[in-house]
Amino acid sequence: MLETTPPPTRPTRLRGLAPDGADTSGRRMLAGLADGTVPAPPAARTLALPPATSWLPGLVVCETSFDEELTLTPGVVFGGWIACLVDHFAGLVMLSAIPDGTGFLTAGLSVEYHAPLVPGPVRIETVLISCSTRRAVAEVRFEQAGTRACTGTVEQIIHRTTGPQTERGTCATAN
Repeated sequence: MLETTPPPTRPTRLRGLAPDGADTSGRRMLAGLADGTVPAPPAARTLALPPATSWLPGLVVCETSFDEELTLTPGVVFGGWIACLVDHFAGLVMLSAIPDGTGFLTAGLSVEYHAPLVPGPVRIETVLISCSTRRAVAEVRFEQAGTRACTGTVEQIIHRTTGPQTERGTCATAN
C-alpha cells in the first residue's frame, strides 16, 4: 500500500494572521522560492538551504534529502547545519504569515536532537506556534524514516520596518 503525505493544513491555534488569500510581499517571496521563480538569497545558496516544498500561512513543509557531503561524523548529518536549517525554516514560516511593513529577527534558537539525522530523505515541518505583536515562536520538526529526529524552537522579535520589505517580516495577531 502506497502511503502519501496529506497536504498541510493551516494551523488553527493562531489568530490575526493575514487572510489566506492576502497578497503580501513575504508570501510572494515564499511562493517564488518554492517554485524557483525567485532566486534564493546569497546565504541560502552558499549554505545549500533547501526551499519549502509546500506552505500555508503559519505552516511550511520541506521534503528533501540530506547528502553524504553534509556529514561531519561519518554517517551523521552535521548538527550545526541542522541548527542553520532550524533558523532558515523559522524565517520561511514567518514569511508565510507576515503583513507588509513589519520585520523580524531571531532572538533565540534551541535545538533538541532525539535521534541522529543521516543522509537520505527527510521531512521538515515548521509551525508558527505563537504570535503576538512583539514576538513569535516557531517550531521546526525533522522526521526521518517515520521517527522524529530533531525539534528546533525559534523565538522571533517583531518590529516595524521603514521602506519596502525585502526579505523578512512579521506576523500580527489580534490581542
